[in-house]
Amino acid sequence: MVRLTRVLPAAGLLLAALAPAASAQQPASPPRLAWINSQAVLAATPGRAAAESLFAREMAGYRAEIQRLSEQVDSAVGEYNRTQVALTPAARQQREEQIRQLQQRSQARAQELQQIAEQRENELTRPIMDRVNAVIEGVRAEFNYAFVFDVAAGNVIITADRSLDITQLVIQRLQAAGPAPAADSAATRPAAPPPAGPRLRPPTRP
Repeated sequence: MVRLTRVLPAAGLLLAALAPAASAQQPASPPRLAWINSQAVLAATPGRAAAESLFAREMAGYRAEIQRLSEQVDSAVGEYNRTQVALTPAARQQREEQIRQLQQRSQARAQELQQIAEQRENELTRPIMDRVNAVIEGVRAEFNYAFVFDVAAGNVIITADRSLDITQLVIQRLQAAGPAPAADSAATRPAAPPPAGPRLRPPTRP
């Protein structure tokens, strides 16, 4: 009994000392969140449709060139198959080597056109996506949102408060700003890395 009477006053003093510290550590306010639908934003972004149309026209020329190269290879192979029985071993070997070289040139050109297409897509996409990302960041900072989620990017959100949807606000500000500066038609600059954030709908590449 004596032992308990000595411990309890000490425990009381410890609790009294801890009370101010505990009261000072109030729980922080939860971060403010918001969300957008990037598909709806991009569909309404000025300049996006024109950029996609321009990209499609330019890619049509690349696809046509690849088709011509493929037809040249097929024609050379077909001609060889029809005439090889009449060729001498040396002539047959020479013709096979010519076909291999033609195939290699065709493949190399196709890879080059693929790189040009990717570079061109980045050139057309970057000004638009820079504008979209800048508007989203501006809205986030203005309303003090900690995070902005994209419900079209695979985030599993079953339901959400519609008052947190800033999609229309972003669209309104994008449309008020007008289209981003158009990229030139040359595709000779080194390829830039893809812009962050949601991208344009990937067009069919050659």
